[in-house]
Amino acid sequence: MRKIVAGMLALLLMLSVPWTAWGASGLTTDQKFEELRQKGIFTGFSDGSSRLYDPMSREQLAAVLYRLLKLPSGSSTPSYDDVRTTRWSFHEIEAVARAGLMNGTKTRTFSPASNVTVEQLAAILTRSYGLSGSGSTPVAGRVSPWARGAVSMALDRKLIPQLSDYTLEATRGLLVEAAYAIYEQSNVKPLYVRSVEQLTNQSIGIQLFQRADPNDKSIDKSRFLVKDVYGNTRNVLQATVSQDGMSIVLWTDRQLGGVVHTVTIDGATWSYTSALEDTTKPQLVSQPVKVAHRTYELTFSEPVETSSATNSANYRLNGGLRITGVKLSDDKRKVTFTTSEQTDGRNYQLTVQNVKDPAGNVMDTRSDLYLTGSNDNVKPKVTEVKVDVTTALITVKFSEKIDPQHAVLTNHYSIDKGLAVLQATLESDGKTVTLRTGPQRDATYYTLTVGGIPDLAGNVMDTSTNWRFGAVANPVEQAALQSAVAIDKNTVELTFTRALSDADVGGVKLVAMTDNGNEVSMADWSAFVQRKPGSDRAVTIQYRTKSSTNPDLFRSGHVYTVRAAGIAALNTTGGADTAVFAGTVVDNAVPFVTHAIVLDRSTVKVLFSEPVRNVKTSAFQLREKDGRGKDIDYIEQGDPGKIVTEAVLKLDDELKSNRQYELTFRSNTITDAAGWNGWKTKDGDNAYVVRFNT
Repeated sequence: MRKIVAGMLALLLMLSVPWTAWGASGLTTDQKFEELRQKGIFTGFSDGSSRLYDPMSREQLAAVLYRLLKLPSGSSTPSYDDVRTTRWSFHEIEAVARAGLMNGTKTRTFSPASNVTVEQLAAILTRSYGLSGSGSTPVAGRVSPWARGAVSMALDRKLIPQLSDYTLEATRGLLVEAAYAIYEQSNVKPLYVRSVEQLTNQSIGIQLFQRADPNDKSIDKSRFLVKDVYGNTRNVLQATVSQDGMSIVLWTDRQLGGVVHTVTIDGATWSYTSALEDTTKPQLVSQPVKVAHRTYELTFSEPVETSSATNSANYRLNGGLRITGVKLSDDKRKVTFTTSEQTDGRNYQLTVQNVKDPAGNVMDTRSDLYLTGSNDNVKPKVTEVKVDVTTALITVKFSEKIDPQHAVLTNHYSIDKGLAVLQATLESDGKTVTLRTGPQRDATYYTLTVGGIPDLAGNVMDTSTNWRFGAVANPVEQAALQSAVAIDKNTVELTFTRALSDADVGGVKLVAMTDNGNEVSMADWSAFVQRKPGSDRAVTIQYRTKSSTNPDLFRSGHVYTVRAAGIAALNTTGGADTAVFAGTVVDNAVPFVTHAIVLDRSTVKVLFSEPVRNVKTSAFQLREKDGRGKDIDYIEQGDPGKIVTEAVLKLDDELKSNRQYELTFRSNTITDAAGWNGWKTKDGDNAYVVRFNT
């Protein structure tokens, strides 16, 4: 048992990093389930489904914990009368029981088929973290008294979402979200360190052999341990990844000069000697950032000395604007100041001087700082919430423009009944946010709560709740424009990221275009759209104008940017509906017959260079070379209006063996699929002929 507990503690240390947001990964719950299934942590059902909305049994939870935490096998002797050695979950239940993660419901009874509630799941997850006591997050929903502390701790670490009732049964989808986050944290890619050097007495430079993720600007600081030779630990305040991902800077509290220090990184230890004296001046690393009405924040490159940083005389504004208060943050790197009443839209110049670091180094005076005045003190409000019945995306409209950085943080939005908000996107109007959720349950209504979002003036909204919407259980998968290619001078091929329905093909269009950066008017363009043969994701759009059936639209040497519309659930954010392509020298060739193939003595199949319409017997003339003609009785596909890529000709009488035949073609019959261009009947001054042998 001691070995099991020791192993669990080691794993818990790996998993002790709090998560930034419940369901923060960009993947859907279904995608997370599929990845965990491939890793052998989850298993699907015999019908291939995941059943994410089904309640979760105690033995299902035990099995997932067993695989996820890689627990050693438990006792081979049954600990519970209702879990015999022949039950599929016997080893898993014995393992979690031995590790102390799950207990029986009563003496020698485990109740393997009973369902797990959300509060029970919270208790088991926090127990796996080695936690006890109470958390700091208030529990507003319904919860049993015994579980309130566990639920609060689970909310602290984003193990479960905010709910209105924690006594409800937990779904398999809820376990997938929690298990995936644990899996991600336990599979952190190690850092491969090239060298370590001190930059200042409060910063350490770490050079890497392999690139870290530059998008993770604030890497988890708990992966680093800094000590001096005397055993004193230096607090790591922040860890920042460089733009190229090849280095990391650690910011620490002040290090004693001229002393050997060690840095332990993912278990490997490096040493350096700290500088004898800090001679680096503190610097401002940002313009004033508005955090509330008439309140702004300044960030310094290192901790600064309190008395000089909070002396309002060291901050001066022009235009009669006064500093009414100054505060220093706990890490002593951020100064927050408040001003007197401002004039809307006026630019104010800020001068900062005489602020020093703990070593006494005084900053250089900065007079190139600016802020824009605003007397707006009206809080933003939610004015409308609705769900798109096609995509299941939720649109939240505000009364005014809101802060872009807060608008996209999913923790500002919560939905009851366990529905997770996976992504929040601020639209171009600055007042509309689109939410993407986990799978919604059919015949269910949900309630959305929004809170903590400021407007552009820094006024924070009051919490807005009771916004109800009906679930969309089977949304259309979002599409994006993957590419655009000029097929010829007046035809473009569009490829999307998912299969297109017939309705999509019928509705797709280009609604905007630029030519070498200049807007192009498409007012007199007519379009013919058809599905690309052999592809379910691509269409071709052939254009004509009032003056030409084959206009010179996509010219060589030009770069075109186009925006698509008309596709169900087309993603329009971040340029997902736009593509860039180059023009071409290729003309739009008229269709023609490429081959004629004898199928039997009275059947000939002809192949066309592109899809065509108006295929009928009068379009073809068939004759034996240097002999008499052969009558065509009928064409198998029948309807001349049908668009085809081949035609089967049925003859009145049989072809002769070992003879050569010729097909020629009549004008004003077959056309391209659009019906705009006739087909090829001439080869220069001569008739166009396709020959074949029997």
